[in-house]
Amino acid sequence: MSESKKVEVITDVSRCRDVVRELEKCDVIAVDAEGVQLGKDGPLTLLQVGTLDHVVYLFDIHTNKDLFIQGKLQDILTSTKIKKVIHSCSGDSAALYYQFNIRLRNVFDTQVAHLVIQEGEGRELASMLKLEDLCKKYSSVAKVADQKDAIKDMWVKEIGDLWARRPLSDDMVEYAAGDVTAIVPEVYNTMKRHIEERGLVETFNKRVEEEILITVDETMKVQRRTRVEEKIGRILKKIDSKYPPHLKFKDLEDEDVKMAIQRVHMKDVEKFSPLVNRLKKESIQQDLDSIEESFASENGVFDIVNGRCDRSLKTAYSCKDPVIRDRTKKIQDRVVQITLDHIAKKYSVTSPATYLSRHEKDAMGWLRPSPSGEQDPRYNKVVLALYWKQMETELDSTIQKLERETYEFVMHEGHYKKIKFYMNQRTPVPRSIKTKAIYLIRKLDQTFGRGVVPGNR
Repeated sequence: MSESKKVEVITDVSRCRDVVRELEKCDVIAVDAEGVQLGKDGPLTLLQVGTLDHVVYLFDIHTNKDLFIQGKLQDILTSTKIKKVIHSCSGDSAALYYQFNIRLRNVFDTQVAHLVIQEGEGRELASMLKLEDLCKKYSSVAKVADQKDAIKDMWVKEIGDLWARRPLSDDMVEYAAGDVTAIVPEVYNTMKRHIEERGLVETFNKRVEEEILITVDETMKVQRRTRVEEKIGRILKKIDSKYPPHLKFKDLEDEDVKMAIQRVHMKDVEKFSPLVNRLKKESIQQDLDSIEESFASENGVFDIVNGRCDRSLKTAYSCKDPVIRDRTKKIQDRVVQITLDHIAKKYSVTSPATYLSRHEKDAMGWLRPSPSGEQDPRYNKVVLALYWKQMETELDSTIQKLERETYEFVMHEGHYKKIKFYMNQRTPVPRSIKTKAIYLIRKLDQTFGRGVVPGNR
């Protein structure tokens, strides 16, 4: 591609400092990050920065983590003078904060901008957009984004640790560069103009701050959840006065109403009318229909293994209707098996547990290795190896939480029993897990009393 001559991969601290000095002259830059299941735990391995004239720098963090501090790269990310244009910054923000203690500042989030613009036009529960669709709506670079999404889908299906592999291939460099060239300057300028013309600057800035801190500050999570639940409540209370009692969910055309019905929690839906309750069940059945249809297509299976059906399945499981629950269990079993088969192909026995997505970890949670422990013949060796790594990671997290919270620590009884099972001398689990399980139970006994489950006293 012609723009590839403007892309430079940075691994050297000295060169990084030189580039940072140049970037500090910019008022606006585009930023993105790549990693393996990028987020709080998923490692950040590459940071992309692009200028308005499409000069792109790829900072190879996997090769040299010193680029952030010694290379001064963090100075750009924390600067209040340089505007960072990012598409959906929460994952990048979580990785930077938890892995490198870097707090993003002065961000223009294009996903947040789209949602705020839609709300300014009257939407209550606007939907998020993929980069491809965002570019189609706000610029003329949709073709670039479309190609990128297709490439990404192919990679995610086949290579679990793609962004931890070195050297970077030409395709990886082109893809990474496209992440930042797609959103500046046209998308940024168009969105900025919309926000300013509609008087939405203050709302936008508050929402961006919320997006930056959503994984860091619990009050931000509560703030967003409360706002959304209030909107859902307002919409659902008006349904009976707007629609006939025989209305079917499939006949709804108002996207906000459909979204409100789909997103209302089962624990809350009983507060509303019989019509709303019936529509909720119909929406669940429609979602289950869609998941079953996904089993028959490659793209559908891709959606499944990437967790795009998880919200629907979780909602269906919480429904009290026995017919829906039974159907959900059967579908969930297929989803888990498809995911485990995918894990076996995508990873290796040496892959760390941090490479697993939230969906993949949840699928692992359905495994029940027999007393044969590490060598259970029912499961693929890659799946089993990652299962035990994930169990050890969870043990480490539990131990750290106990040491941090001491007498405030609580634990579910089922989790306690599983750890007791691990420490049993006759249970053939990995030695490191057994050692940590013994340590944890002894620590619990010392803190709360022998055999006491914290929280069940």
